Amino acid sequence: MKKKAFSLLATAALATFIATGTADAATASYTVKTGDTLWKIASQHKLSVDELKNLNKLTSDKISINQKLNVSVQGVTNQNSVPSKGNTTTQKSEGIAPTVPPANTGKDLNTGHVKTAKLTPSAEKILQATVNVSMPLLNTPYAWAGVTKEGFDCSGFIYYVYQAAGLNIPRFDTISMHANSSEVDEPKPGDLVFFENTYRSGISHAGIYLGEGNFIHAGTKKVEISSLASSYWKERSIGFKRFNALY
Repeated sequence: MKKKAFSLLATAALATFIATGTADAATASYTVKTGDTLWKIASQHKLSVDELKNLNKLTSDKISINQKLNVSVQGVTNQNSVPSKGNTTTQKSEGIAPTVPPANTGKDLNTGHVKTAKLTPSAEKILQATVNVSMPLLNTPYAWAGVTKEGFDCSGFIYYVYQAAGLNIPRFDTISMHANSSEVDEPKPGDLVFFENTYRSGISHAGIYLGEGNFIHAGTKKVEISSLASSYWKERSIGFKRFNALY
């Protein structure tokens, strides 16, 4: 009888543990403890500090003990509206957008590379326009999550330029831009160039290729032109890509 009672109690305890664990997994939240920082919490959950701030709509690095933070992008609804062409309303966060498989991208699914089929005239025009749009933005100051002429971060700069050039894309962060584009072996001016291991490990920076080994991007202080041949960018470059939405 005692063994049966113990077995029932153990079963009930296990069920409670599983239910609690399932709930925690579903909410994917983290309770701030003494000594925690945004960087420490982000690193523990394989996020960047920017991504962690975006998930919790934080406008500063200040956090408090016992504060609950969302640490999973799954199940988080992106409520940021996508401005129409010419609308440069400031977004409060990077607006992590989901990876959307486009129709008829022209991408070879076996190799991951763009097929050699020519771009449509409209797509060619958009690529050319990105260069014309981006050049007058040189020396615009850096601003975290910035998407206006008052300040840009790297993905916000690309978002603004492509919107102004005529391509309506979501407000992707750098990782989502990489996921929603296809590799190109022969880049054209206007294509994207990606980098890893800059301020964080993994894909962390992107710019717009200008041709002749140069690219324009929102650097740590301002929008600037850099050379892919420089030692810093050369060792961090992971190649050229083109938005799937252009196909």
